[in-house]
Amino acid sequence: MGAANLYFLLFSGIGMMLVAMSSVAICSYLVRPQFRWYWVGAGIWFVAVVLKVVCALIANPFVLPPLKGGTGQFTYLILGSLYLGIESSIFEMGITLAAVLVWRQLAQDATRGIAIGVGAGAFEALLLGLSGVANAGAAIAGVPGTEIIVEQIQKVAATTPLFFLLGPAERTIAILCHVSTRALILLGAARSRPILVVYGFVIFTLLDGVAGGAHLSGAVTTMSMWWIELAILPFAIVSVPIIRWCHENWNDRAPNAANGWSPEAHTAEVHKDTL
Repeated sequence: MGAANLYFLLFSGIGMMLVAMSSVAICSYLVRPQFRWYWVGAGIWFVAVVLKVVCALIANPFVLPPLKGGTGQFTYLILGSLYLGIESSIFEMGITLAAVLVWRQLAQDATRGIAIGVGAGAFEALLLGLSGVANAGAAIAGVPGTEIIVEQIQKVAATTPLFFLLGPAERTIAILCHVSTRALILLGAARSRPILVVYGFVIFTLLDGVAGGAHLSGAVTTMSMWWIELAILPFAIVSVPIIRWCHENWNDRAPNAANGWSPEAHTAEVHKDTL
């Protein structure tokens, strides 16, 4: 059964990679952006995650253990989850906001904004999928040091039915949330509507807060992971109308001409993006 679980992990990794490629294909069919905007989204995500990991390695040991020791378990989970969500949002949404404030053209139209979100989510899914395939391959080949991978997979498989579908499902949810939150950030900056930026930060904070709380509580090893996916599913569901609303309202009025935008330039740019 242990060997079968490793092959399931392999299938899960491939599934995440397929989700990444499918999201780009669907976005290209529906929105038709230039391909470079996917890479812009991937680059923004990469910078944000690197900075987030560095911050977590430095700050978390000084924040989480004292928080755990100074409060009850329930309070610790609430405050710890909120802390992890805010920490993640500061970097992932904060770098997105900083990027658009420096390069206003990132939010010039809906095709760019949505593609940036898809690029961020798809790149993350692709890397996680590649990691899953590599780990499964190494474990199947019996590479020394992979015993811990086998142990972790067996724990997850013991509590999570159809766990090989977990990765693709989680990445689908994550990509939708990447797109909706980044669209809110970019549209808010483009239209000088701070409330949209706030919404983007709040949604991402809550999303990663739930995920962080699952790790703090140890639920990832003691209960079916599908319950965790069910907890974050509402964020994906609400992301769909958010994405649609942003797409429909992005170009409903022209930005300030002082920012170097004109209807003629916008028409030419949209036409170029659809080529």
